[in-house]
Amino acid sequence: MEKETPTVRVDDANIAEALSREYSSLFKIDAATRQMTLYRTDGISFDPAVLDKLLALGDYERILSQYIDNFIAPEDRDRIREAITLPVLMEKVPASGLYKLGFRRQMKGMVAYYEMNTVKTVDDSGHVTFVLGLRDVDEEARRQLKQTREMEVQREIIEGLGSEYYSVLLVEPEKDVVTSYRADEEEGRAIQAYFRHYNNSWSKGILAYSEELISGESRPDFIAGLSLDKLKRETRDYSLIYEKLTEDGIIYLQARVAFVHARNGGKVAVIGTRNVDDLIKKERQQEMALRAAFDAAEAANRAKTDFLSNMSHDIRTPLNGIIGMTAIAVAHIDEKERVRESLMKITQASKHLLSLINEILDMSKIESGKVDLVEEAFNLSDLVDNLLTMINPEIEAHHHELSVNITDVAHEEVIGDSLRIQKVFTNLMSNAVKYTPDGGRIRLSICEKPSGQPRVGCYEFVFEDNGIGMAEEELERIFEPFVRARDERVGSIQGTGLGMPISRNIVRMMGGDIKVESQKGVGSRFTVTIYLKFRDAEEIPYEKFVDLPVLVADDDELSLESCCGMLNDFGMLAEGVSSGAEALDRVMKRHEAKEDYFACLLDWKMPGMDGIAAVRAIRQAVGRDVPIIIISAYDWSDIEQEAREAGANAFISKPLFRSRLARTFSALVGEEEILTDVPLSVLGRLDLTGRRALLVEDNDLNAEIAAEILGMTGIQVERVVDGLMAVDRMDDCPEGYYDIIFMDIQMPVMNGYDAARAIRAMDRRYCREVPIIAMTANAFAEDVQAARTVGMNGHIAKPLDFVMLAGVLKKWLM
Repeated sequence: MEKETPTVRVDDANIAEALSREYSSLFKIDAATRQMTLYRTDGISFDPAVLDKLLALGDYERILSQYIDNFIAPEDRDRIREAITLPVLMEKVPASGLYKLGFRRQMKGMVAYYEMNTVKTVDDSGHVTFVLGLRDVDEEARRQLKQTREMEVQREIIEGLGSEYYSVLLVEPEKDVVTSYRADEEEGRAIQAYFRHYNNSWSKGILAYSEELISGESRPDFIAGLSLDKLKRETRDYSLIYEKLTEDGIIYLQARVAFVHARNGGKVAVIGTRNVDDLIKKERQQEMALRAAFDAAEAANRAKTDFLSNMSHDIRTPLNGIIGMTAIAVAHIDEKERVRESLMKITQASKHLLSLINEILDMSKIESGKVDLVEEAFNLSDLVDNLLTMINPEIEAHHHELSVNITDVAHEEVIGDSLRIQKVFTNLMSNAVKYTPDGGRIRLSICEKPSGQPRVGCYEFVFEDNGIGMAEEELERIFEPFVRARDERVGSIQGTGLGMPISRNIVRMMGGDIKVESQKGVGSRFTVTIYLKFRDAEEIPYEKFVDLPVLVADDDELSLESCCGMLNDFGMLAEGVSSGAEALDRVMKRHEAKEDYFACLLDWKMPGMDGIAAVRAIRQAVGRDVPIIIISAYDWSDIEQEAREAGANAFISKPLFRSRLARTFSALVGEEEILTDVPLSVLGRLDLTGRRALLVEDNDLNAEIAAEILGMTGIQVERVVDGLMAVDRMDDCPEGYYDIIFMDIQMPVMNGYDAARAIRAMDRRYCREVPIIAMTANAFAEDVQAARTVGMNGHIAKPLDFVMLAGVLKKWLM
């Protein structure tokens, strides 16, 4: 049996009377006839004329449609239309109770919140009638919306804090009560438990917390920032960072305070706590780094100021010498020896001034980042030989003992910036000479190591001395630019203090490094590591060296071992002795056995019987059949005549590189002309009579100096004053008229580069082949490369290096 739906039977008049007390308008809807009639209205919520027109429509659905379209806000129309159709009312309106709907009414441009309530009545016959009431709820709705929005904002604040902070506390300042809203992680739970211990009293808990867990330095700010009085009077959100004490030390925490308002009108302080230790420590590190950078910049500026002050003194010193000695020479112009002495001192002061200027310019280029490395083919043995040629006069002047040792250098033909490498080596060797008391020991060791890269060698150059050495604090600053050590032991030694920074910068640009070890009063050791590409070496007929017996005499054990090792690598049978007397004895025994040595290599400086004495004795004993080669780290020109008269066939300078030995023995087996390594130290040894040079120089004084120096060799010098005149002269002169051209670079009308390029472009073989040498004050490596690029054959920097000039003349004119 179907369960009956309960009905409510109430007289319509009684309903209207009851509802009219609350609703501004009441309507009756007959479910059977679909007619809608007015019970009553207050005459305010509806314009009577408008209401009459609506009710005149009679049909509920039509009235409803017109009312919705004209009086309900657009955003609510569809919802209301679907909610109060008769079928919906029949289904939704309960037999006992109200069916409520809220909507926004729109009238005369004003929007107000309204409420529609519907009740159902059923008479004894089952006839259904709906009573629909409307009332204005705008004030109440807006108040509720405001409260809802405020609570939503507060909820968002609290939820926002809760997502970022592991502890969120709600503090009611007026009640001195704290409630834990969130307690994540161990730290959050610890804070929650801490306040529970003090019965959720904020003032007591925060004071105890600060005394026990906050560092003394940040405690005053912490208490002031989170006191009960502060929370009561503050209205704006704020935060504070403080230091908390832990077993592992201090960590940084942040407390974020935000205020929300409760429904009762009071306020709540929402306090979130989070760990900002990494952030703060990173900021502190950045701050320290910035401070360190600032301090370093300040120190660098102070160092530059001090440097410029020192340079003012150091530059004026040689200038004073030049000016003073020039005046003295003029005053004693008739006293030859006095003038000679003055000129020598002027030369010394000029060289010192030049070194000061060069190093300042080099450092300036390095700091500006305008240094470009040059990649060119060169030979390591030639580079080291040039180094020793330049440094030997200083070594001899100080009576130092120099030894050079080579280990496992298999690749001498390499590619790199030879000029800058030589600059580094010259600086290190000069320092060793300067800072070692007279009669000291200096050693250069060279070895090749695997680099781990195809066709690239790792070369290690070690410069050692037993000089004055350096203290530990000096080692820390030796590579700092514009910092010059102040030491009473070196007060009289000339220098800029820029050599080591320049050297390390150059080496690091090549991918290498310089390391220094030193002990005060004991000596110093500089290790330079550089990486150089290999290039194809010349073919050596090693097969012709196999089983040839060779004798080596040298009192330096390392040099002797190195030389014998290389000869054995060639396939020779090398024997070593440590004195001239032993060498004579071995040669005589072999001669008597009719098993003469293929060749003998004798060191010049040996105790007892030196190399020349040994040569003389061997020649007397066995004749001239055995080739004898003198080896020495000293200038061959000093002993050349005596050695040749004694019977020496050739000379090889130390250090003994594989290529140098191989070339010498290639000559001995008939492969090429025997080479004698004869370093020239003075121009006067050259005889260039009958040769002619074109000097292209715009400065009269420089031209006079160059012509005088070149004239010492007997060469005839003709001069033009700019590049265009040089081009015209070469265009007009007969074939082969000039044997060599010395070209300045910076000149009016046409510079030296353009002039060289124009000469090389002439349609004459002679102009394409005549040697052109740059003779210029443009002395950087880039200038040397630029000269080569335009077709020049060499580069000599001003002031003129006479040894280099002699080498150029010998190379191109002899």
